[in-house]
Amino acid sequence: MPAPDADRRSLLLGLLGSLACGVAAAPRRAFGQAAGQQGVLQQLEGLEERARRIGIATPIADGARAARSPQEQETYIELMPRLVDLIDRADAEGSRNATGIAEEAAEVLGRIHREERGLVPEDAERRPPPSFDSLRAEYRQLFDQCVIEPRYKSKVDQHVDTLKRHKARYEKVGQGLQIPWYFIGIIHALEAGFNFRTHLHNGDSLARRTVQVPAGRPAVWNPPNDWESSADDALRIKRFDSQPDWGLEIMLYRWELYNGFGYRSKRTPEGKPVYSPYLWSFTNQYSRGKYVRDGVWDPSYVSQQCGAATMLKGLIATGEVASL
Repeated sequence: MPAPDADRRSLLLGLLGSLACGVAAAPRRAFGQAAGQQGVLQQLEGLEERARRIGIATPIADGARAARSPQEQETYIELMPRLVDLIDRADAEGSRNATGIAEEAAEVLGRIHREERGLVPEDAERRPPPSFDSLRAEYRQLFDQCVIEPRYKSKVDQHVDTLKRHKARYEKVGQGLQIPWYFIGIIHALEAGFNFRTHLHNGDSLARRTVQVPAGRPAVWNPPNDWESSADDALRIKRFDSQPDWGLEIMLYRWELYNGFGYRSKRTPEGKPVYSPYLWSFTNQYSRGKYVRDGVWDPSYVSQQCGAATMLKGLIATGEVASL
């Protein structure tokens, strides 16, 4: 079946950009539209226009329109920060009109995040995970040698700014569980795209228990139906609560455990290991390859999510987190 026009345009842009940079080409997924429906970018631009009419600024959108083509704008890496910023600003404004904008933007964010969030196949998850001791030295070496790719620096900065902006909410959950706030915030970025209207477990809507794996969580729900209660459950079922060690290596292990170790069976066409984009995306430790949507492996796809180790590097660089 031929690819949709939006996908072909996205692939062409990726090819041209990669050739210009002298690196191998890799496609990025663009969010197209079904017949008779608005595309995601059109929906977002409509929400941003409504926000401006009631005095809500849209600085990320203004910068994107000036610097990016419409095809480049309609990718997760560009859409997610705009949606998160719009939701935060609309929630801060607090009027009924603003709340309506935030709710609609959160629905769009949830939709594009579900498409981008990579799911490791269930059969890989049924295998026993490698021991922490077997990976400890690897984590330290990869982190010490990890460098944020210059072309992604502005995106990493956006993630760091968002983590810092919501620090109080992450601390509220972390204090009772004895978990560092940034460990929780980074999971929130990867599992839910910073969407506080979804479960920390997997980005499903807070309107009901989770549907995706882990399904049916929290066991007792609605009431309560707040993000903090859901986050508490998500972290407890992984047994992250009251752990004594929150050093660098064990955090990287727990993040990879949260997403799954399925990447460890994959290799690049050159035979090199594919280090999980859940940890290393946007750095020199990752180039391509991802489980997309339903767990299907795509060796050419380049993750558009900022990795956990990458965000941690950014937080350390700003002084928000001490060197580990």
